Amino acid sequence: MDIGRAITYVFQDPQWLKKVLIGGLLFFIPIIGWLIIGGYWLRVIRQVAQGNDVPLPEWNDFGGDLVRGLKGFVVYVVWALPVIVLAVCTGALGAIGDATASNAARTTSALLALAGNCLSFIISIVIAFFQPLFYSRLAVSEQIGDGLAFGAIFNEVQGRFVDLLVVLLVAFVISLVASFGLLLCLIGIVFTSFLGYVMTCHLYGQVRRRIMGTQAEPLAPSPAF
Repeated sequence: MDIGRAITYVFQDPQWLKKVLIGGLLFFIPIIGWLIIGGYWLRVIRQVAQGNDVPLPEWNDFGGDLVRGLKGFVVYVVWALPVIVLAVCTGALGAIGDATASNAARTTSALLALAGNCLSFIISIVIAFFQPLFYSRLAVSEQIGDGLAFGAIFNEVQGRFVDLLVVLLVAFVISLVASFGLLLCLIGIVFTSFLGYVMTCHLYGQVRRRIMGTQAEPLAPSPAF
């Protein structure tokens, strides 16, 4: 994995500042703006997977990015279903514990809720580990089915475990550094976060490019949802 390239490639685009500013401003548009950003990130992943990373994609396909972002949201929600279910269960346990008068029942509910939260955290890490695979599959084919091809995705882990672990750790460091945007009175974090995700997307694209390089041809299109 070329970590240095993922961090520096953005700045090789003469218009990188304008593109980052547009992405950051879209954060202030709830839902629609967020979906458009997600679609743009998928375009970044696809571009890198196909061997091109400079310049960054132009902001010239808001409608297409909106659709791509919606597909990315659907794929992520399906992968995150175990975490969502656990969150609902732990929330219910907390409510039950608050409503009961028995100290023993409260303690039991609190312990079960704590265990559920710990399990949710572990599952979230596992999902983040697989993210480069399911997002990059979706980015290349733009078909929801490719992002949810669990069997194929699990098979892709073979031989790519170290790459995926490196991406997970580097993505965490990038997000941590991006959080320093908080020093700019909260507003700065939307721009540093956007920039950080664009760097992470490069790593996702690198993973897909390596996988595609070991195959006879790129991902075959799946039937549209």
